[in-house]
Amino acid sequence: MSVNVDALKCIGCMACEMVCGYHRDDAFALLSSSILLYRAREKKDYFGLVIKAEDALVVARPEGLEVNKIGVAEPESDSGPKKEADASAKPMLLREACDLCDGMKYGPMCVKICPVDAISVAEGGE
Repeated sequence: MSVNVDALKCIGCMACEMVCGYHRDDAFALLSSSILLYRAREKKDYFGLVIKAEDALVVARPEGLEVNKIGVAEPESDSGPKKEADASAKPMLLREACDLCDGMKYGPMCVKICPVDAISVAEGGE
């Protein structure tokens, strides 16, 4: 099982990030959350979610879902040499991986609290 995100439904309320931090620390500690809302400075009202999985960062943006394996550089492409991991990902890499709120009676809290049902649980993969 994994968390699935529909970025086109997301309204950027940060409820998922807050409840994940609460699950981890019993306080609204955003720095301990396994899910992170990010906003782009260059585009107004543009945001997405990043979820730290066990071995990957799942990036949900309006353009679609992207899964970046942790510790694996992107291969070389026609547009240039391979790219190393972006330094801006480092704070996310230091966080604990999503455990789907293991031990919680009703499953992942981010799924339950999302007001627009942008987050769901996918069976068997991404």
